[in-house]
Amino acid sequence: MEFVTIGIVTHGQTVPGSIMQLTAQAFEELRGLIQRLCGVALSAEKEYLVRHRLEPVARDHGCASFEELIRKLRGPEALALSDAVVEAITTSETSFFRDGQPFEAVRRLILPALGEQLLARKARLPFVSGPTVRFWSAAAATGQEAYSLAMLVHDHIEAQRGRGVTDKDFSILATDVSEPVLARARSATYSERELARGLTAGQIARYFVRHGDHWLVREPIRRLVTFARANLVQPLNILGPFDAIFCRNVLIYFDDATKLRICLRFHDLLAPGGCLVLGAAENLYGVTDRFEALHWEGTLLYRKPTPAAAPKGSHR
Repeated sequence: MEFVTIGIVTHGQTVPGSIMQLTAQAFEELRGLIQRLCGVALSAEKEYLVRHRLEPVARDHGCASFEELIRKLRGPEALALSDAVVEAITTSETSFFRDGQPFEAVRRLILPALGEQLLARKARLPFVSGPTVRFWSAAAATGQEAYSLAMLVHDHIEAQRGRGVTDKDFSILATDVSEPVLARARSATYSERELARGLTAGQIARYFVRHGDHWLVREPIRRLVTFARANLVQPLNILGPFDAIFCRNVLIYFDDATKLRICLRFHDLLAPGGCLVLGAAENLYGVTDRFEALHWEGTLLYRKPTPAAAPKGSHR
């Protein structure tokens, strides 16, 4: 990653090299607008980040100042401009099998348990078709997390084909707030550098095919994943239930009220016994008691209780 020297603005004082002045009032208004648009709660120390990321957006949309950008965000041009602001502010840092251990939990704990439930359903309802095991990657960025899950699911299917398990029994929904990063995810094409972050040579050979200067995720993996746009802080047009929801390294950007609102939606969309997987630095302590904490070999999972085990008097 390259860094360039640019001017810094502090409470309306412009350091040489900057173009637009960000006043304290404009910064506060932009903080509020950003939180309403995508839920990200920016601290008072993020003034530089806002100016650095939104100044190009303002220029691209014909704004001579941040005050004009704010006016347009509240006017008829708000829809397209809001998308550009969200794209500039949100972070899409990701990699294949990021942090490792949660994926081991999927491979060794979650998938075997769901696989047995699937076979029991098939025996009980042999003529019912369609996916019966569903995963949701709720902040998919450029797709590495969703495809990592798909690789694990694919391996599980191959190991269980002799017992009647097929590709149609599983589905993975991958969503993100940013349409440009979703377009990259849908392309399923990655550079060697991106593959080197989290994948072994054996995994690359097994799950990818060379595509010019890049690598393409193989079709059996791609067809397990469906991509769609979704903003977690806005009403969701998503139907559950899901057996597992991955939402990692996202809640840290939200305030407590937004975290609670999102987690309650996750709870509603999870099947009883389904798991919520958060980032290593995230937890639900003090947010909600609707989930059971499950520790598995260094990984903390949050499970939606089955009706018989649901906590009494839970209100958050």
